[in-house]
Amino acid sequence: MVLYTIIPPEEIFSDDAEPAQIEASMGGIRVLVTPLGDGTARLERLLSTDPDHFLVPELQPGTIVTLVSTPSSG
Repeated sequence: MVLYTIIPPEEIFSDDAEPAQIEASMGGIRVLVTPLGDGTARLERLLSTDPDHFLVPELQPGTIVTLVSTPSSG
């Protein structure tokens, strides 16, 4: 395989995978979190359109939250 590119091979073939992010709900507000592996996750972003949700201190990006699974209704 020949790649005609100016990007260095180290960058193309690196194993730096993006961490998996999952969508969760905190108090009925949809958020995007990155699991940390010990039952906790880092809050990455709010998926809300309500401006008041962005003023809640517990929903600031970077906040460490506990993951709790809920039974799915199906």
